[in-house]
Amino acid sequence: MGVSFSNPVDGGTKQEITDLIKAVLGTFTLQYTKAYTIAMIKQAMDEAKEDAMTPTEEDYDLQQRPEWTENLKSGYLLKEGGIRKSWKKRFFVVRPNYSVDYYATEEEAKKEKGKKKGTMGLVNYYVVTDVNDGILKKLKDLAEKMGMNFDELPKPKEYPALTFELHHYRRRCFFLQAEKEEDFKDWVAQFRTVCWRARSLTIDEHCHQIAFPEAIRQTRYKLGRWGWYSWGGSEVQILSDLISDELDYVVMGKIYGKITGPWIVRQKIRNQVLKGIDSLVNAAVTPGWGAMQKAVEAIRPKIEPKLKELVGPIGKAQGELLEKIKQGVMSIVNPLLDEHVKPHLSKIVEVLKSPMTDAYEEAYKIFDTEVSKFEIKDAPKQDFYNLDWVPRGWWSMRPALEKTDVMYEPLWALHIIFADIYPWGLIWTAHDELRNRMDDAVYTFEQKVLAAVEAGEHKADPKALVEKFKQEVLIDFKHDGKESALRYYCAIMKKIVMPPFEKLVFPAVEAILQPINDAIPEPLKDFIDINDLFQELVNNIIDEVIRSLVRADEPPPKRKPKKEKKEKKGEEGTKEEQVQSIEAPPATAEPVKVEG
Repeated sequence: MGVSFSNPVDGGTKQEITDLIKAVLGTFTLQYTKAYTIAMIKQAMDEAKEDAMTPTEEDYDLQQRPEWTENLKSGYLLKEGGIRKSWKKRFFVVRPNYSVDYYATEEEAKKEKGKKKGTMGLVNYYVVTDVNDGILKKLKDLAEKMGMNFDELPKPKEYPALTFELHHYRRRCFFLQAEKEEDFKDWVAQFRTVCWRARSLTIDEHCHQIAFPEAIRQTRYKLGRWGWYSWGGSEVQILSDLISDELDYVVMGKIYGKITGPWIVRQKIRNQVLKGIDSLVNAAVTPGWGAMQKAVEAIRPKIEPKLKELVGPIGKAQGELLEKIKQGVMSIVNPLLDEHVKPHLSKIVEVLKSPMTDAYEEAYKIFDTEVSKFEIKDAPKQDFYNLDWVPRGWWSMRPALEKTDVMYEPLWALHIIFADIYPWGLIWTAHDELRNRMDDAVYTFEQKVLAAVEAGEHKADPKALVEKFKQEVLIDFKHDGKESALRYYCAIMKKIVMPPFEKLVFPAVEAILQPINDAIPEPLKDFIDINDLFQELVNNIIDEVIRSLVRADEPPPKRKPKKEKKEKKGEEGTKEEQVQSIEAPPATAEPVKVEG
């Protein structure tokens, strides 16, 4: 005989949920349309200049490796079934785009059209290595939400050693098990990279890639949700998660409070409630996002013909507006910077600088060691394999990567001041930077070798040629390492301090920005965002503060002569000078933009 229960989602609550879903989607639609329009303008303005304002990889000296096309890792793991909780041996293949396919056997995986058992899209997942402890923590959190005594709950099953979890707070979680300790470490490291770098948005179009995350951020701000926010997946998944999070804030506490009875019954009711709410959200988001796409498709042909003639007036108007913003807000911004940003930035520099410096020094040693083993032959491409895997392998890069791991404790200590700090996320970003620069160094060395072999220069003294190329690349590697570390400092420090600072500064200057916004000429109102201009101003200011702190005890950097194109770049100028003269090549790079 089944257990009867009353539905905690009554008509009034369901209407509240429906209204909230519509409100969030409505807010996002406005923000996305606005952000997309501005992204189109910025793209047109960049195309109108001889050099783009945004810093690019051309500022690095090393050559960039083209997109990687080989699989990143493969091998057997045990996988727990999603419905039937039995363990099956599966052959996993990590693709170059950081998706993961798994097959019944290695032989099936090697077939041209091998039959997959499944594919994992791991955007916004994270790896849990202590599975049993992680499950207990999640159970405690759930018991707290449902008002239950944790000690009275049935204890979860224990997972065997060498098991790890690929966890997402709303989507299906995966439990995998390795056979050996070394395999466990290798796979955990690989899956951490996959979770960190898996591709998200399904539409690979420049303006959309800029506008969508900006619209998510602005929507959260409009809802009063400031601070760090982790998101990922397809556009529909991200919007669904955004709405579900807002429902958690506003509605779910009241619903959980209505659920009574034994744990088994309450858990069953909760799962049914969540399933019903997810259905409501998906039913609204899927057509809602489709309508937004159509709206944007309708905007493009209307705006694009006007862009070229508007670029000049927009640039001039932005320069004038930026000057008005500076005159109006700096008396408010500077005291807030002095009190809430500068003192903490000094501490963060102390946390980040030494580990990153040590990590790059170790990376240079690894490059030196690995390249010194290389022998130039008549067909060198087939001998590049070992070098190619240096930046991708965990063990080869471990001495450098581990130098950054010491940042965890001091970063976590800053959590008291900056509640949104996620130390491992910041450390994995450092790992990415180290791997990318090492990959560029290896690729640059390989290109020199290929050119030498083609010219027949390798026949006389191949060992001396390896040493020559190694030393040449090391010079560029050290320059790029320093530049990459500086960009890392700027990006990470802003990720830490900007959310709480924005929470203070945007409301404080709103009364000043609104009249300036109202004064924008009518034809340009759809193409200029006053908050975006203010955001850039704040970014520039904080960038300058960070760079000054980082370089305080360093001699001026020495650069080797650049190619003629790069020698034409002028000395750094002000933002106003850049935006007022659209036809002239810009002098200062825009700041690195970091999601809040």
